[in-house]
Amino acid sequence: MRKRTMTLRVAVVCALMVSGPITRAAVYTGGSGGAYSMDTMTSDVELGGAVAAIASASNQSFARGYTPRAIGMITITDDPVSPGIKSGTPVVIHIPSGLAMTWDETDTTATFGGTAAGKVGTISYAGSNKQLVIAVTGDFAAGDTLTIADLSFKNYLGSGTGHLEMDFDNDGGIDSQDDKTVTILGAFHYGGMEDGYAMDAMLLDRDMRIHGTLLMVTKNVRHPRFMAGKGGDRPGWSD
Repeated sequence: MRKRTMTLRVAVVCALMVSGPITRAAVYTGGSGGAYSMDTMTSDVELGGAVAAIASASNQSFARGYTPRAIGMITITDDPVSPGIKSGTPVVIHIPSGLAMTWDETDTTATFGGTAAGKVGTISYAGSNKQLVIAVTGDFAAGDTLTIADLSFKNYLGSGTGHLEMDFDNDGGIDSQDDKTVTILGAFHYGGMEDGYAMDAMLLDRDMRIHGTLLMVTKNVRHPRFMAGKGGDRPGWSD
């Protein structure tokens, strides 16, 4: 009797499992990558605070070396609703730590333009010349723009790509990032083995073309040989 009772109970449970209500998984209807929990966020939440943007005129690339090269024009645009750049608080433009180059500290005068040109003053450099510091002498209005030109970068000692960064509220953090890139190209070696070119000299001489007849003595103690050749259209020898 007990065995029959247990069998009957198992049959009833199985029947309930088959005929009971079906439970469906929750359906996610949020946007791509939104990661909203269902029904927990019913309206957008603003983080608050002003947003100022920085943008170079174009992407920039530099060959490795030490020679200063002019920057492309940089434009700073303050928040169109709640301006955040204030008098007495400098705007600092950082070269990212992962990009091996500096501002040219011998450039002490920038050319300013835009609607906020009269609201900034002197420039200086900090952080081992990785930071351009612009003194602000007047509050920016909503949507004010400031263009910066006639400065230079130098000391391109590595290779890689990065973005200029801006801190406009003097909190030590990065408030916005340039939408254009700065790239230091890998080394280009145009000379031969053991030619002893210095980096800057190599960059200046890379377009050299040899013309005329040259005489070269090869390094052979027992049997010195003389080789003559004529310069071709490309660096090196041609018959």
